[in-house]
Amino acid sequence: MIKFFRHIRKNLLMENKTSKYFKYAIGEIILVMIGILLALQVNNWNEKRKESLEYQKFIIKLKSNLQDDINLYNQAIDDNTNHLKHLDTSLMILKNHKTYTTKDLQPHLAYIQYLSRFNSNNTAYINLQSTGKLNIVTNDSLSDKLILYYRDITLQEKSITAGIDAYNRNTFGPLLLEFDFKNPSSEFGYKPLIAYAKNPKIVNSIELKSIMLNLIIRRYTEQIENAESIIKLIHSEIKHD
Repeated sequence: MIKFFRHIRKNLLMENKTSKYFKYAIGEIILVMIGILLALQVNNWNEKRKESLEYQKFIIKLKSNLQDDINLYNQAIDDNTNHLKHLDTSLMILKNHKTYTTKDLQPHLAYIQYLSRFNSNNTAYINLQSTGKLNIVTNDSLSDKLILYYRDITLQEKSITAGIDAYNRNTFGPLLLEFDFKNPSSEFGYKPLIAYAKNPKIVNSIELKSIMLNLIIRRYTEQIENAESIIKLIHSEIKHD
């Protein structure tokens, strides 16, 4: 093609048709510019299409991750609600210690050592963040909610870890020797229930753990609502072919 245009220019010069040569040259330049612009447009279109496909893949994976999170939150809530019921039963038994025995208390009091934690399935978000491509999320509302959601998960787990560590170190740990619910000594037998009921440290440790579980359940419930809100935004972003 280039040789063809070059041949035409050569003929025009040889025929001394200067004006036609310049007109032709200008036309050729315009054609070249149009070709470059078209190539750039096609390239931009391909890049946008590639980015759009990448974005669709991301939000579909993100939706799956968030649904996993909701299931994990619900499981943790169910488990912690069950732990809480046992602690409430422990307090009830201690309050009515004349009606019950230590053996009635032990299977419920054992739950003072349990806590179900949440671990987020955040692979889609972490992968996109690590590649520096979070800017492909052009929906500002979705972008803001995502950042807040995963930031809150990090903060909540740090807070829970700090709270539980402090509880185990300062409250539960020092009281372990006063509990006989795990391996009661056959030589000394069980402590009488009244010994538990009249020990304010034991009663307070149960109540403190109950408060912590209630706070965790409440926080996990809020995060389920946040995840569901993000999923609704994702539905509006997913393209259905």
